[in-house]
Amino acid sequence: MELQERRRCSSAATAAASEQQPQPEQQPEAPKTKKDKPPQDMGKLALDFLFLKRLWGLFKVLFPLHRRSQTLWLALIVLSTHVIDQVATYFVGTLPSEFYHVLSAKNLDAYKMLLAQAFLIVFCKALTLAGIRAVTSILSLKCRQLCDYALHRLYFKRQAFFKLNTISNNVDNPDQRMTQDVEKCTRILCTDILGPVMIAPFIIGYYTYLTYTSTGWMGPVAIFGCFFLMTVVNKLLLTPIVALVNEQEMREGDFRARHMEVRSNSESIAFYHGGFIENVFANQKLAALIKTQRKLIDWHFVLGFATNAFQYFGSILSYLLLAIPVFITTDYADMEPAEIAKEISRLLEELHRLHSDCLETERPPSTVPSSVVVMASDEDREKTREIDELHGRQLGDVDEEEEELLARQQQRHSDDEWPDDGIAMTIDTVTLAVPNDPNHHVINGLSLQLVAGRNLLITGESGAGKSSLMRMFAGLWHSVSGKVDRHWHARPNLLFLPQRPYFPSKGYSLRQQMVYPAKAKAVEKDLPRLTAILERVRMEHLIDRCGGFDAPVDWDWMETLSPGELQRLSLGRVLYAKPRIVFLDEATSALGFDIEMQLYKALQQESITFVSVGHRYSLKAMHDVELRLTGNGDWQLSDIDAASIISRTQSILGTDTVLSM
Repeated sequence: MELQERRRCSSAATAAASEQQPQPEQQPEAPKTKKDKPPQDMGKLALDFLFLKRLWGLFKVLFPLHRRSQTLWLALIVLSTHVIDQVATYFVGTLPSEFYHVLSAKNLDAYKMLLAQAFLIVFCKALTLAGIRAVTSILSLKCRQLCDYALHRLYFKRQAFFKLNTISNNVDNPDQRMTQDVEKCTRILCTDILGPVMIAPFIIGYYTYLTYTSTGWMGPVAIFGCFFLMTVVNKLLLTPIVALVNEQEMREGDFRARHMEVRSNSESIAFYHGGFIENVFANQKLAALIKTQRKLIDWHFVLGFATNAFQYFGSILSYLLLAIPVFITTDYADMEPAEIAKEISRLLEELHRLHSDCLETERPPSTVPSSVVVMASDEDREKTREIDELHGRQLGDVDEEEEELLARQQQRHSDDEWPDDGIAMTIDTVTLAVPNDPNHHVINGLSLQLVAGRNLLITGESGAGKSSLMRMFAGLWHSVSGKVDRHWHARPNLLFLPQRPYFPSKGYSLRQQMVYPAKAKAVEKDLPRLTAILERVRMEHLIDRCGGFDAPVDWDWMETLSPGELQRLSLGRVLYAKPRIVFLDEATSALGFDIEMQLYKALQQESITFVSVGHRYSLKAMHDVELRLTGNGDWQLSDIDAASIISRTQSILGTDTVLSM
């Protein structure tokens, strides 16, 4: 048990250190996918020099060798308390044999004296157990504090936190390593391992000697032979279990990270109407977690069977060894029955203690943090990962089909009520307010129509209510007065690009990012179209960078790509979805003039009407109507004179630049 559990402890202080060594400044390269750079293998354990080196490094952090080291003094107190506890345990173990003797002899005075001793011994035993629990808990807190201090120094030094979270894939979920894994590591090390490991050699040696004096060489040999067999069996069973425990914690981290990402990007996802696909993503992470946990349960069943079999076999082995002095060596031939009962009880306790101590040193851990496997794993072995694609019918298809069917039915009813005359939305004297403050009006009495083929530009100072108006268009905010009639259903007629680009991070292919919020399917005939779209938005280099369209990409898209690249790829989604109207909330603010105009021209070529929020004067040349929000709820709606806008833009940027549009 100790060797398996101690592996839990080292990685928490060393996993981050391996990524935090100073590196020369160089041009950042494109992050490699798992296909290019396989992660370290967590399945193969090696109790080698590297493991001992890491363990020693952890101990130097937790138990510094100086007189002011609180953890070192607490460790010595733990050792002393365990020694007292073992003495009390020994006397507790001899009580049954003593009671057998005095009761068989019917000695009342000896019985009273033994009863008083028993109460005192039990009191001391209870006191030492409580003391061990208290001291080891305090030691665990101190060790966690020291370990986290050391990790924080490494984590926040030389921007290591940025490298671990965005560039490197050697350590998964570093936040989980420094919080959950460190807590488990120090708690199990101090409360379950440290004391028994320090006292175990002396206890095993002492009870081995007592067993040898009573049963000869056959008793210790039999017990240690059983112990060796248990070690081999547990080693074979623990290897896959430790790997599965590590995988389970990784899956737990991925599942938690998926929900955290949704929480951090909830508005952007809502603009995309991406609730369904996010449900699929979350369920995929949950399914992977449940699958791993199910495998772990199966292996725990096998391990539990083996452990319990050896444990109960130990009690039978004790009685088998008791036959040696009774039937083979005949050491008890001249004893009275009461004396024999006393000696058998004492010997049974010695055999039980020896077997229990040996069993305790090899007891498999119930849980093993992933840091254990990092510390004892072979980092050179390659690990393959399945490509998580969406082929054919999958979880949620039925729900999506039902939603589409319902939408079609509603569309037919809507067509009867609202004939398709090109009007997407009618806003009639609408007053818009902040949801949690109805008295704070953002826009007062707005009336306009969104019409296909008539591009609308929304301008105004920061805080005037431009993004609030986009929220109302998307149905995220509701007006406090007036009427908003939506003649078209959002999908597939309308598409919203939020001010903050959103791309699901880690594990999703380039195809999935381009078709979001739809589900990606491995359709070969789409590849030429997807390639052409990437070329139009000048992002064709992503095909090689991502290893193709369907390879899972494990780097964070929003952290790795520049703001301009994110906006170009977002507009690529528009070209793929081809909605009738797209709402752009400053969706080109990070782009240069030339690429911005080219992308707007591409939207026009695809007959996509756009409602844009922007500040640049040059945007007016691509729009027909301007809605200017002047603040305090006021607004102005006017047609745009494209000729005068182009003339003024020519004077600023040059004739050639404008003509190239």
